[in-house]
Amino acid sequence: MWVAALRGLADLDDPAIVRDPFAAELLPAGYASIVRAAERAPRVTRAVLRGAARATGNLSRHMALRTRAIDDVVVAEALAGTKQLVLLGAGFDARAWRLDALSDVTVFEVDHPATQAKKREGIGAERPLARDVKWAAIDFASEKIADVLAAAGHDASARTTFVWEGVTMYLAREAIEATLADLSVRSAPASCIVATYHDAAFRLETLPLAVIVRAAGEPFKTRMTPEEIRGRLGAHGFIVERDEGSDDWSRRYLRQRAYRNAERIVTARRR
Repeated sequence: MWVAALRGLADLDDPAIVRDPFAAELLPAGYASIVRAAERAPRVTRAVLRGAARATGNLSRHMALRTRAIDDVVVAEALAGTKQLVLLGAGFDARAWRLDALSDVTVFEVDHPATQAKKREGIGAERPLARDVKWAAIDFASEKIADVLAAAGHDASARTTFVWEGVTMYLAREAIEATLADLSVRSAPASCIVATYHDAAFRLETLPLAVIVRAAGEPFKTRMTPEEIRGRLGAHGFIVERDEGSDDWSRRYLRQRAYRNAERIVTARRR
């Protein structure tokens, strides 16, 4: 919910790195009210966002930059002929409703049924831009992703883009391995996985965000080096094509001084 709210605020930024006009519609009332208030005062909001960006070296734009970087991969894969998009832990992401490049792509929303119920209530009768949306409810603690995708109609023989955004840092290494094994089973040749992870070069234990997520009952558990994530992906048949951090995104989308953050995005292709 917090990430979706930040996307909604980023829609009002100058420059607008990412567009998400559905954030307030999908979010529960408390979070939606923050976005709605910002929409009612766009000039003030833009000024606040610009000030925060200057004060933090664009760190405050991290979520918007992360979303844009993943969106670009998703769009490129769709334009290259991929017909399936799987969002693992989809949360309140609205890619199926805001990316018109998905017009010939079936999107699989994989998440806990309680989260999906809130999201479906928020999206209501809004028609997706994607060809179709499949709701694949899962209890990640007791069900296998491969089984849930098969039951939802995912075609393992067809090229697929898998998005695993903002999840690995909350998982133990055993859970990461189990997920990669499941994705490997469901991946046809040329399928793509886009995943975020925390770089082991950063120590996060005492940072405010780490304290907040720990207090919320979802502590950070795993940091990996680029070499480790490359090895884990390679063991399951995925070859890394790109591994980038927030400094790369800032230069690409803003042409501004780079900043560094613990989170990186790795893009890998199934052999």
